[in-house]
Amino acid sequence: MSNTRSHLVVGMGRLPVRRAFTLIELIVALSIVAIMAVSLYASVRIAFKAQSSAEAAVEPSRTAELAMEFLRQDIENAMPPATTTSGISLATGKLAGNFVGSDGTDDRGHAGDDLNFYSTAEAGDHVSGNGEIKNIELLITTPANSVDHLLTRRVTRNLLSGVVQTPDEEILCRGVSGFNLRYYNGTDWQDTWDSTAQDNVLPAAVEVTLELERPAGQSGTRTLRFIRVFALSCATAPPDDSETGGTR
Repeated sequence: MSNTRSHLVVGMGRLPVRRAFTLIELIVALSIVAIMAVSLYASVRIAFKAQSSAEAAVEPSRTAELAMEFLRQDIENAMPPATTTSGISLATGKLAGNFVGSDGTDDRGHAGDDLNFYSTAEAGDHVSGNGEIKNIELLITTPANSVDHLLTRRVTRNLLSGVVQTPDEEILCRGVSGFNLRYYNGTDWQDTWDSTAQDNVLPAAVEVTLELERPAGQSGTRTLRFIRVFALSCATAPPDDSETGGTR
């Protein structure tokens, strides 16, 4: 019997010893995990803030470039005013009409010009009509119950319709602080243009100044200005009075 017990004792002494984590080891491990988690969160937060700052810095120029591209297509494809053999403009509302740019201000007193003309530029809402002549109006609008100012493109496609057509409104950009247009007659820049008073011709070029208002710092705003000049492909130089003997 004593031999059996001694064998059991010896056998039990050979069993592997299993150790568990102590409380201190668990606390240290959890502390390391917490520190790593905080560091990872801080790194991700800094990365997202940098991304937001980069997008905020790029957004105005990207928005302005997209709007300017629409304006470029519209203005460069402007149709010359239709005239009879006597040089009198045909009635507006047909396949061609007057090119009229008005100098104005919006409800804040900022530049808010208006340009109404005919063009073969594309219209996003009527892709099937692209390539046709359209009546286009460029202006600043303010939606109801809003203080935002939008650069808006009004497009009337079906010019031969027997009923009055409601133009499609396309928003080119938001947060507009100013929209100013100037017209080059070959010699000087003018703030307005009316083809009926300009020998029924288009200006040689149009200068577009677009100002965007964007947040800056603590509840402040900044105004960013973008200027582009677009030449009109169908522009014709006005007649020289010295050659015709006329006066202006």
